[in-house]
Amino acid sequence: MSMAAALTLGAVAVPTAQAGCDPVYDPGSACPGKFVAYTDLPGTEATAVGRFDTKYTVELGYPSYVKDTADDGLDVHLWVLYGKWNGAKQTEPIAVASGLNAKTEVVWESPAGVFVDWFQVRVCLGPGEDNCSRWVG
Repeated sequence: MSMAAALTLGAVAVPTAQAGCDPVYDPGSACPGKFVAYTDLPGTEATAVGRFDTKYTVELGYPSYVKDTADDGLDVHLWVLYGKWNGAKQTEPIAVASGLNAKTEVVWESPAGVFVDWFQVRVCLGPGEDNCSRWVG
């Protein structure tokens, strides 16, 4: 499965072009794959811009952000899910925006020494994982 084509926060993923390199995720490749993902969960606005590094890591950075677009009293949380093909996986919230039009820039890298075979993202409204977009990636 093409991670760059499949990765979204519920709506759209756009692989970015890279001269001489295939932007599709290929763990360990000499050319890192890149992606851009957007959300469509009402009350949220988020963009995740990142790359799959040649060292089996994932990085999110500028202009990645999460934004609370509703006056509903619920914080917006950006979550990541990553793992190995052998079944080992990890989830973690990496950013939160709280309050109408509050926006938080996102910078995140998968933990050092953890080789990532697959990666997914989503946004959730409120604490926990009861009101979220679907995991995609």
